[in-house]
Amino acid sequence: MRFAEPFCGFLRAVSRRCKVKSLFGTTLAVFALFLSGVLVAAQPAFPLHTSGRFIVDSNGNRVRLNGVNWYGAESTDFVVAGLQAATLPSIVQQIKSLGFNVVRLPWSNQLYESNPVVGSYALAANPSLEGENALTILDQVIAALTNAGIMVILDNHNSNAEWCCSTTDGNSLWYNSQYPQANWIADWQGMAQRYQSNPLVIGADLRNEPRSPATWGGSAADDWRAAAELGGNAVLSVNPNLLIFIEGVNYAGDLSGVANLPVQLNVANQLVYEAHDYGYWYSSSTLTSYSAYMNAITPNWGYLVTGSNPQPLWIGEFGTCDTANTCIDSGSNADNGYWFNLLTAFIQEYGIDWDYWAVNGTEATGSGRTYGAAETYGVLNTSWNGSANAALTQRLQGMMAGAAANLSLVGNGSALITSPGGSVAATMTVVPGNGFTGTVNLSCSVSGSSGASDVPTCSIPSSVSVTGNAPVNTTLQVMTTTSARNAAPDHPMRRARMPAGVAAACALVLMGSFGRRGRSMLVLFFVLAVVFGLTGFSGCGGGGAANSGGGPTGTTAGDYTVQVTASANGVSAVTAQIVVDVQ
Repeated sequence: MRFAEPFCGFLRAVSRRCKVKSLFGTTLAVFALFLSGVLVAAQPAFPLHTSGRFIVDSNGNRVRLNGVNWYGAESTDFVVAGLQAATLPSIVQQIKSLGFNVVRLPWSNQLYESNPVVGSYALAANPSLEGENALTILDQVIAALTNAGIMVILDNHNSNAEWCCSTTDGNSLWYNSQYPQANWIADWQGMAQRYQSNPLVIGADLRNEPRSPATWGGSAADDWRAAAELGGNAVLSVNPNLLIFIEGVNYAGDLSGVANLPVQLNVANQLVYEAHDYGYWYSSSTLTSYSAYMNAITPNWGYLVTGSNPQPLWIGEFGTCDTANTCIDSGSNADNGYWFNLLTAFIQEYGIDWDYWAVNGTEATGSGRTYGAAETYGVLNTSWNGSANAALTQRLQGMMAGAAANLSLVGNGSALITSPGGSVAATMTVVPGNGFTGTVNLSCSVSGSSGASDVPTCSIPSSVSVTGNAPVNTTLQVMTTTSARNAAPDHPMRRARMPAGVAAACALVLMGSFGRRGRSMLVLFFVLAVVFGLTGFSGCGGGGAANSGGGPTGTTAGDYTVQVTASANGVSAVTAQIVVDVQ
């Protein structure tokens, strides 16, 4: 979860018709829905487990988790947000119709142990829930989700009910003085028992974002790895069918310790490691290209899918602002959209399971929050009845299991600097998604400010070939121009005297050539020489003209946008932009 308010800086909305197709299995209604153009995979056979680096069902078929976080119950509201604005069934239907197949539900130990009556202010659109206790409403939320075929992962977000997270909120570890480790374990066992009979409650996310002083393999008081083994085994002793999600330390951004100290659970094939990632965690100097981003995440958690010993990995939180399309797609690494392009391309390249933060259209109560205010990282709008940003929704849908093959295009995000007459190069990375292979056609164009002279030109290979899931790099070249005047600036008086001087020189040559011939011929040639001199003739031999202010003088200083387009048969074209700063 975000521990500081993010910096918020793509694709145009595309509406698609729905196609519904029903299939029936032997024990469960198994169906595939095309909703908003997104294929929702058939219902898996429960329970789930892991095989290699993937989550699979009881028949061994891969299950892709493509979900959202629905927060609020972990806060002092003690209930998921949105029930003040829309009915529970309608919110569940929105989640379903957008194609998400799993919801991560945060809860607190305070909720479980105190189980207070939820305030009526948080249930205004659901009067039938007024007067109910927190756990009773949580039961109904989970029932509504799972009855709709949406899987649920329970997330122990914090001990005390609050908005997470910081290193000073008293919830950095999985326990505190009010809720010691014994309570954490007992509460988890109680939650596992409570939902044991519901096969679509598939997992236990043991603790959200352990942070300093939490370590991976340190002293007993702060060793999150040891605690995760203890807590995971306690949950599995109640329900051995649950997947156990274990986050890294440092706000779930660091799973580097797994390489030497992996978690060992008593029940095999139920462990999934979990990473979180947000754009504001990175400096612009780190986010300069796809390869630079890969270099940043690989030692922390990326190696769990790219390395020689791949492990099951779920990105349980990532999110971007919904307030502008530059939040979703941008050629500038100053915008959140540049990072979002990098992460979503990585997810698609490796087919990683994910859960977006958050589905919420409005905020829950918490420090720095305003109950009912717009959630600027939300999938849904403030009425909870549609998308807050169609481009964001479409991007997430394009990453889902069953979505059509697609492409991502990522360029060097920093401004390229040159001077008139110079050229620069940038790497463009084509990332295939959802199994795309084939020829990708490339083109580029340059635009600048109105009135700019000699706008830069660009070139890029006409196509690249994608033969597997690996990204393909190619080089964009941007060229600028200069002139003789730019190369050697002239003084105005020198330019004024130049035609007369040239004319006189030409006249002397001509006079010498004709000797004592008729005076009329000399006069004629003298007049011609003067005329040529006044019209800018630069020499008796007729050499190149010097720029005297009437034509282009080279590329005008300023910023220019280079847009690269990638297209291929059967997929939507994508674009990426590079800024060139001519000085």
